[in-house]
Amino acid sequence: MNEGLEEGARVLVLFKNGKKSLHLLTKKGIHTHRGYLTFEQVSSSGYGSRLTTNLGEEVFILRPTFSEIVSKIARRTQIVYPKEIGYALVKLGIESGSKVLEVGSGSGATTIFLASIVKPSGKVVSIDVSEESLRIASENLKKFSLLDYVDLRLTDVRSGIEEKNFFDAAFIDIPEPWMAFETLSSALKPSSRVAIVVPTYNQLVKLSENLPSNFVFYEAVDIILQEIQVKKGAVRPLPLARAHNAFLVFLVNIKS
Repeated sequence: MNEGLEEGARVLVLFKNGKKSLHLLTKKGIHTHRGYLTFEQVSSSGYGSRLTTNLGEEVFILRPTFSEIVSKIARRTQIVYPKEIGYALVKLGIESGSKVLEVGSGSGATTIFLASIVKPSGKVVSIDVSEESLRIASENLKKFSLLDYVDLRLTDVRSGIEEKNFFDAAFIDIPEPWMAFETLSSALKPSSRVAIVVPTYNQLVKLSENLPSNFVFYEAVDIILQEIQVKKGAVRPLPLARAHNAFLVFLVNIKS
């Protein structure tokens, strides 16, 4: 038996053609491009239900995942998308209890994923030079009840941080990531993994040219996501792939 949904619940509406739309459930119901659902319909049916809009469109009511919610959160800068975040999280090897340094808080999208993994005993220290970015990141973290696991700091990575030989991993997303190497050298534990996001080849080249001897190149990837249409009699790749968004570079911190 499905549990009902209260006003303010996040709802993902999945259409039969694979399209999705994210909504907050209100007394006015849910309005989509294929008709609307009343509050009573959605509230009484709950997640995992099959409903029909007033235009006769059959839809599915789902509990949205972090990935689906994060793609819609408030942002001040370009966010790293799930195809990059998911790969980076696996490569960084973080787990519950890990301590992670994030350089470049942005909207807090990546911070949300990091905090959700390291809680309840771990910590994310996220630094940024923009007060506005930190404000937005703080608001977004509060929406997921994750702010207690994140220390947001207004500082430039070149100024250094107080923690020494402390962090298990680092995620770097700033225009000049090579500026973070000095701070990373003292803040990271030996053998810690570092994930760096760079959108252009120019940055990738400059990063390789400025790599200190105590950081060893591990891997660089450009992740392309090709969605497939799955329809009776018409299974084929969709015409538009999610191609280049950013390069991911992975380094390992080695003892000097």
